[in-house]
Amino acid sequence: MNRTGATRPLRAAESQPDETAIKPFRRLWLALTLSSLGHWLSVPALIAVVGALTRDDDLPVQAQAIAGVLVLMVLPALLLGPPAVLLAGRLDRRITMVAVDGVRFALVVSVPLVDAVPWTLAVAFLVAFGTLLWFPVAAAVLPAVAGGEPEEGYEEARRSLLRGGYGSAPVAALLFVALALVGDAAFGVADRADLAVFAAAVVFLAAAATTFTARALSTATAGAAAGLGALSAPLKLLFQGQRRSGRTQPDGPPVAGAGAQAGGAHAAVSPASGPVRGLVLAGTVVALTAVAVFAVARLHARDLGGGDAGYGSILAGLTIGAAFGLFLGPRMLAPLSRRRLIGLAVIAAALALVPVALVQNLVVVVFLAAFLGLACGVAWAVGTRSAQDTARSFAYLRALALVTGLVAVAAVPPLAGLIGAHRLSLGGAVYDLGGPAAALLVVAVLALPAALVAFRRLDDRRGIPLLADVAAALRGYAYTPPELEESGPAVVRDRGVFIAFEGGEGAGKTTQARLAAIWLRDHGYDVVSTQEPGATKIGMRLRAMLLDQETTGLSARAETLLYAADRADHVANVIRPALERGAIVVSDRYVDSSLAYQGFGREQDVSSIARVNAWAIGGLLPDLTVLLEVPPETGLGRLASPADRIESEPHEFHERVREGFRALADADPDRYLIVDAGRPQAEITREIQYRIREILPDPIPAGTEDVTSTFPAIKDA
Repeated sequence: MNRTGATRPLRAAESQPDETAIKPFRRLWLALTLSSLGHWLSVPALIAVVGALTRDDDLPVQAQAIAGVLVLMVLPALLLGPPAVLLAGRLDRRITMVAVDGVRFALVVSVPLVDAVPWTLAVAFLVAFGTLLWFPVAAAVLPAVAGGEPEEGYEEARRSLLRGGYGSAPVAALLFVALALVGDAAFGVADRADLAVFAAAVVFLAAAATTFTARALSTATAGAAAGLGALSAPLKLLFQGQRRSGRTQPDGPPVAGAGAQAGGAHAAVSPASGPVRGLVLAGTVVALTAVAVFAVARLHARDLGGGDAGYGSILAGLTIGAAFGLFLGPRMLAPLSRRRLIGLAVIAAALALVPVALVQNLVVVVFLAAFLGLACGVAWAVGTRSAQDTARSFAYLRALALVTGLVAVAAVPPLAGLIGAHRLSLGGAVYDLGGPAAALLVVAVLALPAALVAFRRLDDRRGIPLLADVAAALRGYAYTPPELEESGPAVVRDRGVFIAFEGGEGAGKTTQARLAAIWLRDHGYDVVSTQEPGATKIGMRLRAMLLDQETTGLSARAETLLYAADRADHVANVIRPALERGAIVVSDRYVDSSLAYQGFGREQDVSSIARVNAWAIGGLLPDLTVLLEVPPETGLGRLASPADRIESEPHEFHERVREGFRALADADPDRYLIVDAGRPQAEITREIQYRIREILPDPIPAGTEDVTSTFPAIKDA
């Protein structure tokens, strides 16, 4: 359980040839890209059609028609995801993909021929449902055409398909701009939007032809239907939250300290606590701001005198900015805390809505929309990367964004129509405020407070100046305040200081605990380095039993009691005596490990384990618990030695352990320092040292000051 810092071995997948060299995969990639391009192009095309059909109506009618198209294109993903997956599993893959694109071609072609708003709305719903059916079918084919097993290139193939699918959105926006310009020059007002509609139909036909010629797709064996992202039921996920079924609800804090952790642990797994709440708010702000601009872009462009070409330009700016944000997000300001980066990005997105609404120059609005898209892309990329550490959290975040987007497309355009245009007199100047601009301002008023709360919830560097932190990150290093400013007055204690290092396998606990102990000794402190299990003679025997692969048949309760026995001996013979003489104790694991591993990991009653351990430790909790977070697959990949009994547990066990540590930290945030262990070791060490300084006592006994009448200063070597 304590081996860390090993060099990660080269994976087999890293030496595999590029998956695009496989001809069936190239065909699948091209078909998916074309099909996605047709879908993305059909969205502004159908909105332009209803805009043309309602051009003689007032603003509320136009806004409701646009909202109708967008709502009907989002509803299938919200309501029909699971049925689409089940249906896709029963059909021939190649025939289904060809049929779906063929039907979408016919539907889109019919829109200019029927030339009616109700039929356009029906086509929007059917086209969206076709997209929903197409993706799980392609996902089922992916394992066969990507070269076999996931470790042989499947994951990279999946990412390549996703890039093709979502990367076609900016291309569709730019194509729509070009088609709108040609339509303005060649056709009348009533028919200008038809060119984009026919172009979308042609793209769907090209996708069908590409799939039809890929005969290998018919013989491909069915794979996991979640290859391109699970199509779960979003509403069900939102109602269930992130609670795991089958976990016993703790019955409250039995003992002060450890019991309080367990009592709040279960609740902390839900989206309504700690940093998870901040991530939820951030996802809501991202979806709300981006979709609000998307929803009223045509109405706003009309007010700015841009027409359909201006509408497409705003969409192009928004999608291109989002694409850059998604690509640059994980790489941007690497030394800066990822949580701080998410918070800053959502604040920037909310603030960008204000000038997007108020500026009355179309070119400037396009660039502002690109900046807003960039901020949203950064926040989404970094946030979902964190959420992907647990698939359920990632699915919850996607469901939340989908529902928020539906609310935005249903409410923002009608709100623009309801508000209408107003002429304001400001200091003798006249300002025309359109309904779309006013609606965006309302969204900004709602989004900005939520973004600020999200930043506060996510900020894991409180006390560190934000501007100095960002400036240091721009220069390529993590900010550490000057020594003379950060040392502060000495902390007076009647005992020593207790620091525990916690985290999953391979997170770097042992390495960071050792470095912290060395640093403290260099500053003149009496330091006791220890670990669990195995810090005493009895503990070493218990450690051998607990971690030996040969130990079989050990029940979860017996394992829990053995860890508690080791901990009781550890506290009585090592930790408490050291604290009583004023030493600093640095422990590699402590009571939280039992709550996370034996409670959450083994799915036992957390509060019962807390009671047993509270009695074993006599209520002694650390002054600081450093939680090093790393995805289980990353941590286990760092291990160099053969896995012990705990390390050999399945991936689901280690995921539950990680969720357990998060829940414990959320329930007692003042005692925890949560550190992203995926960063460089030096950055992690600096962050830990900065936090430890806040709780350090004076290394010189108080009596010495009485004799010498001097005040000792602590300085780094």
